[in-house]
Amino acid sequence: MTEIIETSTIIPSLVGVGKTDFGLLSAGNLRRTARELPHIVQWNGTQYLVGNHVEQYTNPTERMDFLRLADGPEARALTYATLANLMQDDRSLTASIEIGFPVEVMMDRPLATQLLRDLRGWLSGTNRFTVDGKEYQTTIEGIQALAQPAGAFFSWGMNNLTKWMRAMDDLDVMVGICDIGFNTLDIFTVSGGDIVGKFTGGDTAGIRRAAEALTRAVKEKYDVTLSRQAADRYLREEKPILSCFQGNMDLLPLKIQSLDTASAAIGDFIETLLGNGKQFRYLIFTGGGAEMIRTSLLRRYPHGQVLPNPVMANALGLARYGRRIFKTAQTVIGLDPGFGGFKAVSLKAE
Repeated sequence: MTEIIETSTIIPSLVGVGKTDFGLLSAGNLRRTARELPHIVQWNGTQYLVGNHVEQYTNPTERMDFLRLADGPEARALTYATLANLMQDDRSLTASIEIGFPVEVMMDRPLATQLLRDLRGWLSGTNRFTVDGKEYQTTIEGIQALAQPAGAFFSWGMNNLTKWMRAMDDLDVMVGICDIGFNTLDIFTVSGGDIVGKFTGGDTAGIRRAAEALTRAVKEKYDVTLSRQAADRYLREEKPILSCFQGNMDLLPLKIQSLDTASAAIGDFIETLLGNGKQFRYLIFTGGGAEMIRTSLLRRYPHGQVLPNPVMANALGLARYGRRIFKTAQTVIGLDPGFGGFKAVSLKAE
């Protein structure tokens, strides 16, 4: 039997122009923990900081437009850093990629076609780049696109060998997938292998609404300006503490308030499209936002379920489906280029 090696990674979608080397400038030797640095990604004479802690070194770009998913230096830097993380100790990779786009993008044929064309334009073929001083080379043989929540569907129903692992009857019943990301809210419904258009749609109403609400609240109460990504990190922390001129301030009440506000808006959108959701045999929630507002979602839809590891479910399912599409590829990567984080899963046949 073929063995499938699974590797996964997630990189916060933060990119900026800057540096981490300040020469002999030093704060002394009083640091209590090891310093965590963003990735340094270089190609064709350009350099970008990517991922965690970028905001400590430069002002990160925070593009929220759909073109950012496949075009521009931000997408390229994030993709290269993601590929390098998947490669680990290897320096060369040949693979095919199944990428996920939001439902709203995939429903707009000209936009989806343009994004896929742009992505293939710079990523197909051989790419040479440097991440954290190490040189990498990738050869991307094929790139196909799928709706992001379709990845969650295949994560739910298919294994790494691309075999349907649920009851065969589950292929015929109506399954609704609600994918709550940082910037997008996607609802994708399938029945008998067909899309149910009545219950499929998308909106830019993801969990960033909570991040923006928290940003406004912190600015009003403490006169401190947070980036969306910094606010998102506080939302994910169990005990969020803001250190500012007033001391260490407990942000938990503001976090709860912000999540409640976003949860109400997200719930209203889902209810407008799906009603009470009882028409579905299975109602599935996925995405990082689903984990953050799990309690609220399941209170509204007690017959629903949040997928295990919902942050990575899309990428895993995209990789599984990609193995069916790219039949001769040894390595297939499922890439979920989210606005909150680039998630990727590699499935390599040994």
